[in-house]
Amino acid sequence: MTYIQLNTRSDCLATKLTQNHENIDIFRKTAFFDGYPKSCFSTTARKSVYPIIKLGERITYNPERHIDCPAVIIKAQPLVSKDGRSTTQLFRQICDEGGIHNHLDFDGDVILSSIMPDRAIAGLTDEFYAEVIDVTGVNSYITPDGETYLGETALSAYEVFRVLELTEALFKLCPAITPVGLVKGCTLEQVRYHVACLQGLGVERYCFHMGDFFRGSDATINVGMKFASAIRAIVPELIIYGVGSRRNINALRFADGFATQSHYVKAFYGYKYEGAKWERARRRVITRGLIMHNLSAIGRFVDDLAYQQGLNLPSAVESGSTCHVSTNEQPIKNSCIQK
Repeated sequence: MTYIQLNTRSDCLATKLTQNHENIDIFRKTAFFDGYPKSCFSTTARKSVYPIIKLGERITYNPERHIDCPAVIIKAQPLVSKDGRSTTQLFRQICDEGGIHNHLDFDGDVILSSIMPDRAIAGLTDEFYAEVIDVTGVNSYITPDGETYLGETALSAYEVFRVLELTEALFKLCPAITPVGLVKGCTLEQVRYHVACLQGLGVERYCFHMGDFFRGSDATINVGMKFASAIRAIVPELIIYGVGSRRNINALRFADGFATQSHYVKAFYGYKYEGAKWERARRRVITRGLIMHNLSAIGRFVDDLAYQQGLNLPSAVESGSTCHVSTNEQPIKNSCIQK
């Protein structure tokens, strides 16, 4: 795509953002009071963990036997090629076994995640994603991912516009399934606009990927926190994707759910949660017992939120404020841990 084409598409989105400005002003007046964000929706007292299963690694299957969870999440990434244009042997295996529920030996809800590396994101079409959704038999899916980078306003604007077009197409291709809305954008205005459009499509449950923000600087983390709190102020349910530490879960306690693969990643690097901290073993042996032990610990982190006071949104976003990120800031990649 040429620079002129990119700016033409982003100008189109800018026009839409301007048309939506009155709605944004209304949001600012109703969602904030005395400079502190007030959610239009009540925060759920009972928080949930959404374990991310690593397809092909059966020692990560059936987390519901160890923790109470409303659904499990599987990634589309191992089901599609690196360029996002064809399916893999694992996808065909799941099809041969009669779908994802048979493959996982699980009769609960399964959510398909679109979060994956940029190359696959660029190649994944609405028709192909719809085929993966339909053939695997998942109960829900996360709306398409996009390449949004802090400091790259024009590119991010184009990506927000692009994923909205894909999402609208998926609503027509998969009318029986209501998706989880993955919120994208590199500014608060883009984020709010994306939420408003998803709300117009009837989305009620939302997801925000914080994992990549936590890999950045303190300033980057702060931006992610601002985005997350702004989203939660205007949606009925928010799942934070890519978080597993007690500290980060506590910081995001205003969210309703936490999607995590940290239990597997910690085990992969030889860590076990013992005595209120992560202990590294001398020998790195990955077992199902270790993975599920770590998952149970993360579940306790989330359960403990019910005993904490002050579940209101943090005062990270102020009335009428905008989030400015230096163009020198390292862009946040849409990276997924794939071990």
